[in-house]
Amino acid sequence: MGILRRWLAWIVGRARPDEPSEEPIFWTLSAVYLARAYYVAAELGIADLLESGPRCCADLAAATGTHERSLFRVLRTLAGFGVFAMDDQGRFRLTPRAELLRSDAPGSVRYWTMVVGHPALWQGLALALDAVKTGKTGFELAHGMPYYEYCRQHPEYAETFIRGMSAWSDWQAHVVVRAYDFGRYGKVVDIGGGNGSLIMEILEQNPAVYGVLVDQPGTTAHARPRIEARALDRRCDLVPGNILEAVPEGGDAYVIKHVLHDWDDDGVCQILRACHRAMPPHARLVIVEGVLDPANSKDRLAKMLDIEHLLVMGAVRTRDEFEALFHQTGFRWLAAHRTSIPDGTVIEAVKR
Repeated sequence: MGILRRWLAWIVGRARPDEPSEEPIFWTLSAVYLARAYYVAAELGIADLLESGPRCCADLAAATGTHERSLFRVLRTLAGFGVFAMDDQGRFRLTPRAELLRSDAPGSVRYWTMVVGHPALWQGLALALDAVKTGKTGFELAHGMPYYEYCRQHPEYAETFIRGMSAWSDWQAHVVVRAYDFGRYGKVVDIGGGNGSLIMEILEQNPAVYGVLVDQPGTTAHARPRIEARALDRRCDLVPGNILEAVPEGGDAYVIKHVLHDWDDDGVCQILRACHRAMPPHARLVIVEGVLDPANSKDRLAKMLDIEHLLVMGAVRTRDEFEALFHQTGFRWLAAHRTSIPDGTVIEAVKR
């Protein structure tokens, strides 16, 4: 790291005012180390340990079974970026940013940080060049199987993934339901609805709507207690099944939120055809996904997410790519509604 510091000092010192500085490149590349520090803190549950008040690093190391000096270096770095704070006595405490790493905090990102930082995922990221050369995802090259198959074979990782997605989906559902009028529909079928975040938000904000949640058996089992806890079970059916093969008939709207980006074009077409077979003529297809703007100065975060999908699974698509898939599966693009979520455009389509 001393070499990197000297390199940066050399670059900054020699750059002329009319030349672009390489410093932003340095910080971008160095962000990988900050991400690893976040992961270590999340995996160790440091924020949970600090919930009752400041603690010294020796206490935290003893509680987590870690090397004290090494842990101190990680926490000191995070404190330098406003994640935790360190007092004059060397004790660490929570900050508003660190609160989000608590397991039970509203909008917690702890489990999602553990998913993103897990060695299994990073082994796939390490094969970025191989992914570009072969057209396969880095994750599949690293593990010999697609991402969701890995989750099925590693239930502990899958549990962390579900918990991480739960907090993420709760926040996204709130934004989507306020950006789009679901109250116009009598029956909403949520395809691949995961833990039920979206359908629950739709039902709570629209008392006249009846909901159906379709997903794998293990996933609907996770959703059931959440739906029951919010007293929505009388207005929501849970249907275990394979969305590649069939979905329930008779809905007024078929909603697919952040599912299609996990699949290649063949998989997307299977899902869309299953919806097409089930949908009455009047029903609408409502897709919540990123829609990439071809202009390179726009949608930068969505384009970064597309790289994630390149290395793990699926793709973020342009409007033209969506319309091509619609044409193959009997749909017609109707409208698009932007939300504040970079990958959360609401697309409406109807049967041709």
